[in-house]
Amino acid sequence: MLQYRVLNGWPLFYLIALLTLGGMVAGMLIIGISSPEDTIKLIRLSVQFASPWILIAFVTSALVTLFPGAISQWLLRNRRYTGLSFAAGFAWQAVFIAVLLDLYPAYYWDELHKTSELVGRSLSYVLLLALTVTSFYPVRRKLSRAQWSWLHWVGIWYFWAAIWVSYAEQALSQNAKTIDVVFAVLGLLALILRLAANIKSRGVTADRKLT
Repeated sequence: MLQYRVLNGWPLFYLIALLTLGGMVAGMLIIGISSPEDTIKLIRLSVQFASPWILIAFVTSALVTLFPGAISQWLLRNRRYTGLSFAAGFAWQAVFIAVLLDLYPAYYWDELHKTSELVGRSLSYVLLLALTVTSFYPVRRKLSRAQWSWLHWVGIWYFWAAIWVSYAEQALSQNAKTIDVVFAVLGLLALILRLAANIKSRGVTADRKLT
């Protein structure tokens, strides 16, 4: 089943993007943008659609190390497209932030705006754009292997941390929802798996040096 064309490469990305589009359209029809609070709900919904793909991209190499097999190899083969699926999903956040600024600018600047958050959000979009464009081979070829690896290592850790911290804070708050707890736990599990894979890799390297 994992060999089906629709589940690999660009068809997989298009499938995920279409499902995300469908989810966001449904969200707009059900929730609407008739108030700033509703628009914020759509911003959060966009993050919820994007979050699984950054967690999958983050943990893929660890799964290959810890659980080699058809599924982990499929994830590795399609890591580029799960990463791009995160970027496509996360772009919806920018769309609804723009809607919020356009329709409810006073609410945004009076209730939500913090300079530190604005700077952090801007840096996030710059980094996301850098990760996205360097996922395409014509641009990737302009970077050395070390430069590309460093950029994507920083990017994957940054977005994992940003997503996980956000959900962990919500999960520990009085207004915690089930989905906040689920993503906080999944993010922590992804970190544990990644650290375990790192330990295993170091152990294998040490054994090779001894032999």
